[in-house]
Amino acid sequence: MNKNDVASIRKEFKMDNTKLKLAQVVSIYVKGDLKQIIGTEKEYFERMDAQKQDLYLKNFKKLLTGPLDAKVFELEFSDNKLGQNPTQRALIETLRPDHFAERIEEIALRIIENSHYEGDFMITFLRGEVYKPAKKERTADESGLDDVVFSFEFLMGSINPVTLPKTALKFDFEDRVFKADIPMDVTINLSAPLDGFMFPAWNDDSADVNKVVYYANKANTPNLEFLAQVLGCDFQTTAQTEKEQFLEIVQEVAGREIEPEKIASIYESVNTILTRNEEEESPDIASVGLKDMEKILQASGVENTQGLETAFMKVTGTEKYEFKASNIVPNFKGKSVKIENNTVSISISPQDLRNIKQVKKDGKRYLLIEIDEAANLEGFELSTEAF
Repeated sequence: MNKNDVASIRKEFKMDNTKLKLAQVVSIYVKGDLKQIIGTEKEYFERMDAQKQDLYLKNFKKLLTGPLDAKVFELEFSDNKLGQNPTQRALIETLRPDHFAERIEEIALRIIENSHYEGDFMITFLRGEVYKPAKKERTADESGLDDVVFSFEFLMGSINPVTLPKTALKFDFEDRVFKADIPMDVTINLSAPLDGFMFPAWNDDSADVNKVVYYANKANTPNLEFLAQVLGCDFQTTAQTEKEQFLEIVQEVAGREIEPEKIASIYESVNTILTRNEEEESPDIASVGLKDMEKILQASGVENTQGLETAFMKVTGTEKYEFKASNIVPNFKGKSVKIENNTVSISISPQDLRNIKQVKKDGKRYLLIEIDEAANLEGFELSTEAF
């Protein structure tokens, strides 16, 4: 699953969209400290008023929003030989309209049993379908491309925090006295889900029942207990961890001191792998393995790569490991690389690393940055001095 796969589903979550058909919505209020269900509401989406529909749409759209492997994860089921994972089988049955209500109660109880959320929370389940154009050969005039469609049936689950009302001081005009105003209704925070999921996953314009999409509230901080006990999934790693591991291997081989242009070359090589994969619209995820890494380092001017295999094994645990290219390369469209010490912090684009050098003169270190135009400081143009 790549970012385009996720975006193709996420974009359909909007009001009055004929390509999106949402059926049952089940909302469950849970008393957090008692782990007890206080109330359950079962409703068909089309029977809700427009404001309520919009709130639910935005909430479930949020579950597909964020960077892959940091906020949104595609995960495989544990011990899933020949589809024998019980959670997977249960989720497949839950997709059936006649089993939906019964099965989501089981999932809800599992969530409640393994929950460690602060305060009360709401669990919401949604069953729906998105109509997608069928893949077929493109004709010369592209006629009829959207004539043939198929239905992608899915279910989603979301856990949202409950916000307790705040006591305020009010003025009673009738009695002309100040009184404490204690509102009774709580509110559900639908803009910040604590955990969430969608099943099945969506890969290369087709449903993938062997995987589930998981949403984490905090970047690079998945709820491992939720994944294991509720979704029955194996967790591999986050984008942040992969990048740290990749750079650790580079440091083991090239040393801790390195020229900026070498880092620039490494990032450019990985970015080339990523962009080529996107241009070819390959269904496979762009990745960097041991052999790829050796070629990249050598092409970037790291002459001695003899210790690469040892470092690779030490960090990843296997010579067959492959890094996702999207996880280890910074964003080439922004200032995504940071250079810092106790004195300065600078953000630049990866390709501009070639314009930076750290030099030493008269016993002092200087950071030299080649620039095309004068630098600006609080609205002032910096004066230029000879170095």
